[in-house]
Amino acid sequence: MITDTEHLTIDELEYLKKNEGHLLNPRMDCTFKAIFTQPTEASKKALHSFLEAVLDRKIAKVSFEPNDAIQMLGTQRSVDYDINVRFSTGEAAEIEMQAWQQIYDYGKRAEYQVARLLSTHLNRGESWGKVNKAYQISVLDYEYYPKHLSKKERSDRKKSVVNYYTMKNQNGEPLTNILNIVFIELTHLDEKYGSEKLERLSAAEKWALFLKNADNRNSSDLVKNLTEKEDGIMNAQSVLSSISSDRGLWLAQYHAEVRERDRISNLEEAKELAKEEGRAEGRAEGNAEGIKKLAALIQSGLSLDDALRKLEQQ
Repeated sequence: MITDTEHLTIDELEYLKKNEGHLLNPRMDCTFKAIFTQPTEASKKALHSFLEAVLDRKIAKVSFEPNDAIQMLGTQRSVDYDINVRFSTGEAAEIEMQAWQQIYDYGKRAEYQVARLLSTHLNRGESWGKVNKAYQISVLDYEYYPKHLSKKERSDRKKSVVNYYTMKNQNGEPLTNILNIVFIELTHLDEKYGSEKLERLSAAEKWALFLKNADNRNSSDLVKNLTEKEDGIMNAQSVLSSISSDRGLWLAQYHAEVRERDRISNLEEAKELAKEEGRAEGRAEGNAEGIKKLAALIQSGLSLDDALRKLEQQ
């Protein structure tokens, strides 16, 4: 039960009351991070399972690293990682959730982040053979399109739930597989990913299903089936249930939703204003053109009334 509601606004109190007994949305950044970073065995197992599922391999040990990248130069842009981990093999991974689409090209951001992540893991004097793989893993709850694709290329793009990116040449041959980006696109989940199809899904697709449906009461049977088949997902569900009594996380979720609604409203207002300005310019241009035609007709010898009638006919 969410208690201690002093100093809250009416809207905040109503939001807390409306969500009493519900689960937090794991597609919100703060909740997603909380699931995997609690000082509990269940949270550690959930993170380990998630990484093994996404990378499709066994991982011996995972440890947390600082969430801010070291700046080599004073002018270099700072980078804050959501969840930054290192494996016992020396490889590094950064994990984050993106609930809403942004104006910028998220693909470029992911490339920059994985490059910065890699740059912090090779010490001066070490050989290039010491360079270990780095992974940027993003869960996206919106339709992602690489900005460079044409409309046709976008429509023809295969809608996979899990997409792996690395550097390749024109023949599709990978360079070194050192820089790796993984996008888990939740919007590509559809009816074919129902409970009866779970046996055919990859471990990463099962995690995607869980993150998409964990807080949906109408999907409780599906989530139950997922937790029964995957221990890591069971641990994640246990952590989610536990942290859903945290008032701070509910308030963080509320304010994130408010910020997003404000952002969308501002964008819509800006688009409508641009359209209205365009219509006004169009009317002004049309009026100016009409006056020119009317003047030309009068100069040709027509009376004002005849010129207006002819202009209407045109």
